[in-house]
Amino acid sequence: MNGETGKIVRAGVLLRGAALMALLTGVAACVSPFTPPPADPSSPVAAAANAAAKDSRKASKPTFAEIPAIPTDVRTPVQFKKAVGEEKLAADKLKRDTAPSTWTLSDTDGYASKARGFAKVPAPAAPTDADRAATEAFAKAARDRATAPPSKPQ
Repeated sequence: MNGETGKIVRAGVLLRGAALMALLTGVAACVSPFTPPPADPSSPVAAAANAAAKDSRKASKPTFAEIPAIPTDVRTPVQFKKAVGEEKLAADKLKRDTAPSTWTLSDTDGYASKARGFAKVPAPAAPTDADRAATEAFAKAARDRATAPPSKPQ
């Protein structure tokens, strides 16, 4: 008897599915995804949008003849495999070369002198009497411009 109940349940599910498909087909028939929706009439660009939509309906469709030719400068699968293998070897070498305890600092003085040669830092120049006088004049002018706040509110 249970077998008969299962058949009835399956028939009900089948009928519900058919009804749902019929409903969706009816809704899909009302709205086509290929027609552009109308523009909002209150929009300032409504006329231009509707004109563009009308022109898009008459646009030419691409043809199979417009498909570009197959490129010839593409690597073959064998070449890709070789390139991947080379990259993996380079990655393994880099890991070996930069592993912990594989390098030490040496000849740091030579490196520093070489860097100083590239930098070409000018020798520090001691200030001259004219530099000191200009500094003092600037400081005096700043002190003359500065005024202390009043001691009493006015």
